[in-house]
Amino acid sequence: MNGKMIVTLVVLLLSAAITAVGVLLTDYSQQVPVEIQSENSEEPPQKDNSEDEHESIQKEGQEQDEEESKVDLTDTWELLLANPDNPLPSDFTVETAVVQGNFKMDARVADAMKQMIVDAKADGVDLMICSAYRSIQRQQELFDAEVAVQMSYGKSKEEAERITATMIAVPGTSEHHTGLAADIVTPTQQTLDPAFATTSAGKWLLSHAAEYGFILRYPEDKQDITKIIYESWHYRYVGVEHAAAIKEANLCLEEYLEQLRGE
Repeated sequence: MNGKMIVTLVVLLLSAAITAVGVLLTDYSQQVPVEIQSENSEEPPQKDNSEDEHESIQKEGQEQDEEESKVDLTDTWELLLANPDNPLPSDFTVETAVVQGNFKMDARVADAMKQMIVDAKADGVDLMICSAYRSIQRQQELFDAEVAVQMSYGKSKEEAERITATMIAVPGTSEHHTGLAADIVTPTQQTLDPAFATTSAGKWLLSHAAEYGFILRYPEDKQDITKIIYESWHYRYVGVEHAAAIKEANLCLEEYLEQLRGE
């Protein structure tokens, strides 16, 4: 074989080798991206339930806290609510005891009232009860009498009853029926009007009544809630703990009960 033929053969062999290598590289370049894509492709994102579970647990905890914060008022006799929206049962009765003169209150609160009168006296303040427990029949008599007075001013019966209801509770809705409330005056101020608040007795009660479990039942700034005019002389027993809470938060009884119920 001459030199020219050898050179030609070598060239052909090199050309064939280069072609083969090119084919192999092409196949590899086509396969590798597919494999890489397969290995590194992200799987469809899985929903992370931990956050939902946390929110669910948190919600359940809040609901449990709300339920626990609510107070069962079934047996809390001292928080009995008597008003136009909550009339007393027709068969309501209460055991009473004398607190001053001929005036009686629920026997369970009589000692607290008597002690308050004694302690006020020690401070130079005279507390005089002018009304305490009152039967529904007696309430009806007082209500009818005031209606007659209003009608004498030219009011219609309907208007007279509406006006009277802001001053004297409709029979069956008065706190006096419960035996837990008393109207208190003092020798120098024996009329039931806001001026009682300016007397030494009125000031003493406002400062100390809660210590004995009593609250000013119809505050001046709560008339839109109680639906009763401001009565600086009307005090109601709710218990020492409740009285302190009501006084501190500046609530009326209706608001306090809503708070206890979690409403």
